[in-house]
Amino acid sequence: MKLLLSLLATLLPGWAGACTWCRPRVRAGIYTPAYPANLLLVLLPVAVLLALGLGLFYWDKLRLYIAPARAARS
Repeated sequence: MKLLLSLLATLLPGWAGACTWCRPRVRAGIYTPAYPANLLLVLLPVAVLLALGLGLFYWDKLRLYIAPARAARS
């Protein structure tokens, strides 16, 4: 049920949109000179989780590059 409501909320735009009078002020508040830094800070956890996931997925191949002497002995 929650999934259905979430999908419905994403398909029906305008619920969280600003009115035509407020929209310029809302956009001016979001797109400030600090916008790129804020965007990078928001996306940083995604990049960290992606790097961790890829590191775990390719661990057997990465292990040979990290410690080649130990991997050759075992």
